[in-house]
Amino acid sequence: MSIPRLLALLLGLAAAVLLGSGSAYLAVRSPAPLDVLTSGPWQAWPRAGTAEGDPYSRARLARTGEIPLGSGEGLELSAQTDSRGAPLRRSCDYRVVGQTPSARLWTAAVEPVATARSDRTQGYSGAIGSDAILRRPDGSFELLVSPRPQAGNWMSSAGLDRFRIVLRLYDTTARVGTALTDLAMPEIVPGDCS
Repeated sequence: MSIPRLLALLLGLAAAVLLGSGSAYLAVRSPAPLDVLTSGPWQAWPRAGTAEGDPYSRARLARTGEIPLGSGEGLELSAQTDSRGAPLRRSCDYRVVGQTPSARLWTAAVEPVATARSDRTQGYSGAIGSDAILRRPDGSFELLVSPRPQAGNWMSSAGLDRFRIVLRLYDTTARVGTALTDLAMPEIVPGDCS
C-alpha cells in the first residue's frame, strides 16, 4: 500500500472516530431524551427508564443520576418555556392555568434546570400537590410561580437563574397515550416581569 493511500485511510478512520464520538457525546449531553412528546410548552418522555427507551436516553439518565417514574407509577411533564415559547425567567411571574390529564394524584414543582444530580438540589423551591390546592368550581386551578410571595397556590422561583415547571402525574392513564396533544394540559401564562 502506498503512503498517500495509507495516509488517506488513517485520516478517514480518524474522522469517523471523531464524528462518531462527537455525535454520541452530544446525544448523551442533550437535555432531553430523543423520544420526546410535546403539547404546547410541556414535554414528556413516556419511555424514559423503560426497556423501550433509546440507548442515548439511558446513557443520559446514567450521566445525570435522574430516576424517572416507572411505567406503572406515572408520567413526568416539564416546561422550560411559557405557552408563547419564551424561556421562563426568574424575574417574571407566571400563572399555570387549566387542568391536568386524569390522575389519582399530581404534584407541581419549580426546579432548577440542571445537568448533574448535585445541581438538582440547589435552589429547589418546593412543590404543591393536587390534594392541597385551591380549585375553581369547574375543577380547574391556577398555580402562581413567582420570586415574590403570592396569595393562593404559590410556588417560589426565587434564587433560580434558570428553572422549569414540572408536573408529575401519579397513577395516570396518560402514559399509555401516543400523543400529549389529545390531553388537557395547563397553560403557562406570563405576568409581571419586574
